Amino acid sequence: MDEAGLLPDLEDRAAVLFGDSPHPSVTDHPPHSTDAYRAHVRLGLAFVMAGPGDVPVGFAICGVLDNALHLYELGMDPDHGGKGLGRALVETVAAEAKARGLEAVTLSTFTNVPWNAPFYETAGFRILAETELTPALILVANHEAEVGLTHRCVMRRDIHPKT
Repeated sequence: MDEAGLLPDLEDRAAVLFGDSPHPSVTDHPPHSTDAYRAHVRLGLAFVMAGPGDVPVGFAICGVLDNALHLYELGMDPDHGGKGLGRALVETVAAEAKARGLEAVTLSTFTNVPWNAPFYETAGFRILAETELTPALILVANHEAEVGLTHRCVMRRDIHPKT
């Protein structure tokens, strides 16, 4: 099965949750292309959670920035939310960062949406101060501001290597 081909639709379904949030314009953004998802799959930077019938119900898309695995997007089908699957995807990303010998998982997210920054804090992330941002994370934050995203923060979860 070409899971990458199913991810744009899943991304759209996940975005529906933002309709009732302080950021309803998120639902207006078009999903990433199937080719973009395929590129992440080829690099081993896409993680898909399958549900009944082996149909994708959640995904995480990452990249490597500044010796960290950067979580660009975590999406979950609303019909499968609240079951711990998103947390399982975060743990999969953290395990991949550790396997790659990276020192952290980073991400940027909304501060005023319950399933964003507050959720990630319960998963071991902390909000970075501006003085802690690396050049690559500054670029990410600046790009988000340029496209009109507000109430954002950058977060980090340190990964501890095997001892």
